[in-house]
Amino acid sequence: MKHKKIVLAMLASLLSLMGCKSDGEELATEAEKLYISVSCLPFADDEAPLTRAANHGFLTLFEEGDEIGVTGLDASGNVIGVCDNVRFVCHRQEGADGEPQYSFVNDRGYGFVERVEGARYFAYYPYDSRWNGKTLDDIVENWVVEEDQHTKELFTKSDLMAPDEPILPVGSQLNFVMNHKMATISIFYNNEWTPGGMPLYPIMLSSATTPASLTIAHTYRSLLPTNELEHRRRYLVNPRQQPTVRLVGRLEESSYRYFSHTLNVRPGHLYSVSFEGEPSVPYTDGVDLEIDSVPFVDKNGDTVSLGHTVIWSMYNLGESAAERYPFPPAAGDRGTQMGGKDPMARGDYYAWATTFTQYDNGLTGYHGYGYNNYFDKEYMVAPLGGTIKETEYDVAHAKWWRGKWRLPTENEFRAMYAGCDFELVASYSETNTRYIGDYGGCSKGSYRFNIIKVTSRKNPAKFIYFSTGGYFDGTVEPERGEDGELTDSGDGKKNAGIVSPSTAYYLTSSASPTILRCISYAYFTDTQQNIKVDGSRYTGMLVRPVYSPNENRNQ
Repeated sequence: MKHKKIVLAMLASLLSLMGCKSDGEELATEAEKLYISVSCLPFADDEAPLTRAANHGFLTLFEEGDEIGVTGLDASGNVIGVCDNVRFVCHRQEGADGEPQYSFVNDRGYGFVERVEGARYFAYYPYDSRWNGKTLDDIVENWVVEEDQHTKELFTKSDLMAPDEPILPVGSQLNFVMNHKMATISIFYNNEWTPGGMPLYPIMLSSATTPASLTIAHTYRSLLPTNELEHRRRYLVNPRQQPTVRLVGRLEESSYRYFSHTLNVRPGHLYSVSFEGEPSVPYTDGVDLEIDSVPFVDKNGDTVSLGHTVIWSMYNLGESAAERYPFPPAAGDRGTQMGGKDPMARGDYYAWATTFTQYDNGLTGYHGYGYNNYFDKEYMVAPLGGTIKETEYDVAHAKWWRGKWRLPTENEFRAMYAGCDFELVASYSETNTRYIGDYGGCSKGSYRFNIIKVTSRKNPAKFIYFSTGGYFDGTVEPERGEDGELTDSGDGKKNAGIVSPSTAYYLTSSASPTILRCISYAYFTDTQQNIKVDGSRYTGMLVRPVYSPNENRNQ
C-alpha cells in the first residue's frame, strides 16, 4: 500500500533570529541557517501504530515537549562537531485561526542548525545524549527497546523514528521524513471486553515466547477517552536484533486453548495477531443457506465458489442481549431496549472499521455520523481491496458478538445473491426513538422499511430475513440550520437523515478495490441485488454477522 505522506509543518521559531551568536560567530545571512521541518510516516502496514505521539487516526504527530536530535555529517561521513546531536524541543502555539502550530527549537531558542558546505543531515526521535558522535546507522543498529513497555513513556522511549538516510538541504530547509525503525507487535483478543466489566479470560504467554521480555505485563495498552484501556496490546522490537518473534501461550477460557505463532518482522511494520474468544451470541442463532458450492462471478469477472460454509445470523448486530439502547422503542417499533433477537428489526448502524456506533449505543449521547466524526480520515485502515475481516476493526468479531462471528465478505454476499431467492414479505413504519429519543423531534416522524425473505434455492427450508434500513452520512433524522438548509456533515455531504429506507445497505469487511475512501457494501431489494464499491467509510449502515466453521484461514 502506498501511504500518503503525513506532513506536520514545524514552523520557524517566532524569536528574532538575526544577530544570534553560535560558537562565537555571528550568523549574518539567511544562507547560513538551516531551518528544521519534520514529518512522520505511519507504519507500512494497514493499522495505526499508536506510537509517538498523539495518534489522530493514523497520523503520528509530535506533542509539546517531544525531543529530537539533529546531526550533520561531512563528505566523508564523519560527525560535524558543531552539528553533533543537537537537541530540539517541540513547542505548541496557537495559530491565528485557533489551530495549534508546532515548532522545533534548540536549547538556545533557534529553529535551525548551522549550514556546513557539502554536509548531509539526519534527525531522529527520541533524543538521547548517548548518541553524541554517532551516525544514523550506529543509532539504528544499536537501538535497544525497553523490556517493560507497559506505560506510554516506556513505549514511546523505545519507538525510534528517523529518515532512511541523511539528507542534503533544500534551500534553507532541512525537511526530514521520519519513518518508524522498530516493528510493532499488536496482540488482540476479542474476549477482553465486556460492557462495563473486566476481561473475561486472560491471555498467557509462556517462557517459550521470544523475545523473553515480551510478556503481557510488559505490553502497552492505550487509555481511551472513556478512561478505559483499549483492547490491543502493543510491543516494540528492533528487527536488526530480533528478526523473528515467536508467541507461545494459552487462552484461559472455560478450557485452555494453546497457541504458537512465529513472525518474521521488518522495520516500520505493524504485525497484528488476533485471537478468538468464546462468543457472546451462540452459533445456533445462525442459518446455513448452503451456498458454499454455488458459482458466482467475483469482482474480477471470474466464476468461482466460496468453498466454505457460511452461517448467517438470523438477526442484525444490535439485536443481541449484550447490546443496550438508551431509550425504549416507541409503541409498534421493532426491537427492544436490550436487544430482542428480532429477525426483522434493523438493529444498529455502524461506520466501517468502527467498533462503536456514533452514539456509542446511546450510552453517551447522540452525535451522528459523518466525515467530521470519523476516526480514520486518512483512510489507512486497509488499502484498496483490503479487508478488516476478523481484526480489531471488525465490529462483530472484535466487540459485540466475538468468537468466530464477523462481518461478511463481499464474495459471501455474491454467493448469497447467486444461490438464494429474494422475496418482499412485509413492511413496517418505525421511528428512531430507541436510538436517539426525542432528539430533533424524531418521535414526530417515522420511516417505512421493508422486510426481505432470503431463501436457499438448494434447501428452501433454510431462510433468513433482512430489514432494509437505508444509510446515513450525518444524523439519523434530517438536521437543518437557522436558514432551513440541511446542516453540513462534512466531505461535501449533508445531514439529510436516513436515505433510501426501502433499500438494504449492509457493510462488508472489504475495502473498495477502486476508491480509497470507500468500501464495498451489499445493496439490495427483493428485485435487484448488487455489490457496490462507492460507500464512504464513515457512512452508517446495518450489519449482519456471519461465521464460517470450515473456512481455510490461510487462503
